[in-house]
Amino acid sequence: MDQPPTPPPPSAAGPTPGHPSYPPYAYAPPMNVYAILSLVFGVMVFPPLGIYFGGKAKQQIAQTGERGIELATAGVVVGWIFTVMYGFFFLLWCGVVGTMIVGTGISV
Repeated sequence: MDQPPTPPPPSAAGPTPGHPSYPPYAYAPPMNVYAILSLVFGVMVFPPLGIYFGGKAKQQIAQTGERGIELATAGVVVGWIFTVMYGFFFLLWCGVVGTMIVGTGISV
């Protein structure tokens, strides 16, 4: 009833001979919050704030090395486009309302 001795477990220390070990995984830097806000405000909420947040995000990204320069640039561009469009529509609306007031003879 003698059992043969069990072999020792394999050693887990170090890489396999002849194969280099992998370098540790480098995590990506965090995303800049102002860059995200720039795109959100530029597209959906209030475009001039998208322009502001995009500029602030670009400043912070240059200092800290965070990610999001593409979002900040997109937020600034879209913010300017929507701001110009809203300004044009506001002027158009003022013209239409002014024409309606003048056409009806209402004195203001």
